[in-house]
Formats: sequence, C-alpha cells, structure tokens
Amino acid sequence: MKSLPECVRLRESARQLENSLLLQNIKYRLGGLFILAVGAAIGWYFLYEPLQAAKAGAPEVRYSLKAFFMVPFCMVFGLAFAVFGTSLDYRDAERNTLKPLGWALFAVVVIVTAAGFWWFKEQFAALGYVDA
Repeated sequence: MKSLPECVRLRESARQLENSLLLQNIKYRLGGLFILAVGAAIGWYFLYEPLQAAKAGAPEVRYSLKAFFMVPFCMVFGLAFAVFGTSLDYRDAERNTLKPLGWALFAVVVIVTAAGFWWFKEQFAALGYVDA
C-alpha cells in the first residue's frame, strides 16, 4: 500500500497531466477557429469582392486561383480542428503520412475546390466575362 504523501503526489501529477491535455485540446480548437477566420478573409478578399465587382459591371476583374484551394482547405481543416480538437486523428506523425481520415478530408477539399472553381467560372460567364 502506498503512503498518503505518495498517493497525493500521484493524484496531483495526474491532475496536471489532465490539465495539460485539456489545454492542448483548447489550443487545437482555437487554432481551428483561427484557420476558419483566415479562410473567410481569403475568400472575402480574393473571391467575393471580385465577384461583386463583376456583378457591378467592372470592365476588368482579377481574382486569385490560389484562393480556390486555400479557402476550402482552411474551411475543411479549420472546422475539423474546431469540432474535434486533439481527437482529430488525421495523420501519422512518426511516418509523416496521412491516415484515412486525413485523405478523406483532403478529398473533400479537392471536391469543394473543383466545384467552387466551376461555380465561380459559371457566374463570370453568365455576367459576360471571358478569360483573357
């Protein structure tokens, strides 16, 4: 049987570990919210504003192709981290590879990227814009 001071130390050590894990989980979730905000800002500036300029009849409109990938990437992974925190098991850190969940999230990013680009191009075509 362990002495009382040793039990108290073990309990305190367990409590510190639990607090550390909780803090790590909160950091992941806040990071997810930050990534969502970055994705929203990129989408607003590089996609939404050019589309609004086109709808307003601007003679020339420029947009960033990189934003079509960055916005879905930030939204999918930001939402995943905000919802699941440290329990999001998407990669194998030892082998530096994605796990099936990581590949599934990346597939969602690719599909949303393609669909968003197609929709964006259709909107511009409907407004009478052509690629230069």
